[in-house]
Amino acid sequence: MSFQLTIAEGKEAGKEFEFEQDSVLIGRVTECDVVLYDAGISRRHCRIFAEGGQYFVEDLGSSNGTQVNGKLVKEKQALTEGDQLSLGPVVFVFRPVAGDIPTDAGGVSADSTRIVSVDTVSRQRNRGAALAPEGANEEELEEARLNTTRPIQALRSSTRPGTQPALPPGGVSPRTSTRANAPAAGPGALARAQESAPAAPSRRPTSNAVARSAPGAQGGGLSAAERARIRRESPGLVAQARLFWADASPAVRNGLIGLGVLSVLGIVAVVYWLVLGSETKVARGPEPMAISGTPIDDSFGLGEGVMWENADQKIFEWEYTAATRALAIVHFQSQGISEGEVVVTINGVDLGKVPPDTLASQDRILEIMIPSQLLKKGEVNRITFDNTKNPPGEDEWRIWNIWLEKVLLPEIPPEQLVEEARKAYTRARKNMDNKEVGARNRYEAWKSFREAWLLLEAHPEPKPDLYYEARERVKDTQTELDRVCAKLMLEVEGYVNQNNWQAASATLDHTREYFPGEFDQRCARMAEIKRADLGL
Repeated sequence: MSFQLTIAEGKEAGKEFEFEQDSVLIGRVTECDVVLYDAGISRRHCRIFAEGGQYFVEDLGSSNGTQVNGKLVKEKQALTEGDQLSLGPVVFVFRPVAGDIPTDAGGVSADSTRIVSVDTVSRQRNRGAALAPEGANEEELEEARLNTTRPIQALRSSTRPGTQPALPPGGVSPRTSTRANAPAAGPGALARAQESAPAAPSRRPTSNAVARSAPGAQGGGLSAAERARIRRESPGLVAQARLFWADASPAVRNGLIGLGVLSVLGIVAVVYWLVLGSETKVARGPEPMAISGTPIDDSFGLGEGVMWENADQKIFEWEYTAATRALAIVHFQSQGISEGEVVVTINGVDLGKVPPDTLASQDRILEIMIPSQLLKKGEVNRITFDNTKNPPGEDEWRIWNIWLEKVLLPEIPPEQLVEEARKAYTRARKNMDNKEVGARNRYEAWKSFREAWLLLEAHPEPKPDLYYEARERVKDTQTELDRVCAKLMLEVEGYVNQNNWQAASATLDHTREYFPGEFDQRCARMAEIKRADLGL
């Protein structure tokens, strides 16, 4: 049996490929039978296999899923002639083939969809080498395999006249790390490299070469003819400098080199002081006193790194002008706080205490809800962070990234509140059950659980059981989102340590798919800050 895949959508649309194998694994790594270097393709994406005289396809837990005729494949699904198989941005048309048709993948252009026939693989022992485009080295292939959300830069297949090769002989890419302890290539690869390497051109003396005098000459100086040639070739001062350098002893030369290095370092130090020193002298403006829906990046409290020192307490003001009943939620981050140290109040009424530090204090987002009955409509409300251990003002504490969320409460009957909350809760459960299908499903689940909880805040006492269930699910989903964020940031750091800037940038782009909100989840802002720090 054999089958044919035709690219219907994607680069190189219309190209056909035939496979003569009962099981074909499709993915992004070299262990697969068919390798696709395209955005949205997982490492092991799906498998096409023959069973009982029929071809089937099954998804292997890919990030973006596998679709047949627009429907997601959940279990194995039979394939018939004309079926459209969608893998990320690439759409194939499946057709069973009777008889043998020679496979000819043709040339691969610099920006085409890359696919490798299993016919080529079956004739090679080393599958990774068989899948590699001609001329691509191991580091280029590794970069292509790691890129998960962006189309990779084309791997070179040949060096055309008038173009620069992807990597200069003996050189490395500016963003590819050079590993001192990298494993050596096998003897066969080394022999081939030595045979194919061009012979180093012989170096002939040029007109700028400075010849040494014969052994025994006094002072190692130049001959009169050489001095005359230098004066003819160079302007006055340049000629004098060249003659001085040629006549100088090794000690004098080393001293001049050292002096030049010190001068360069001095210039760098001056520039560094001017740039950073000027930043510290720039007026920051008045200390923020009002709180709004935009996060305040400044930090408040006491201790090293705090931008605005407030040893005992920090007060923020907010004017409540909503036309209907509303509640507010204060979002912030904190660090350096012990149990019961900082109390949050609204208009003099205690709301609760800031949780003490944990190992994740630097990344966690805290929130405190302000009930509608504590807000003064049409007046200025004061939110206070009060450090109960200061004075004497010795305990360090810090809060930052503070912002206020206003939630309008619907004016509808309790029965309708419960019904709307139940709909939101059902949507959240469905998204959570499919959290591995789409990147943003976890976020949508968290958002719907939170909608159900906030709707029932308008419900009179006693609250229904769904109110407490929704609040617990919000916490659980937030924990899931924090885990995903930590995994993505760790992946970025790993690529940065490898100097794999393209993969790091792709992962930062992928973060926006998991966290599409602007302020409600900090991970999206963390990704943008990380991108700016890395200059990507």
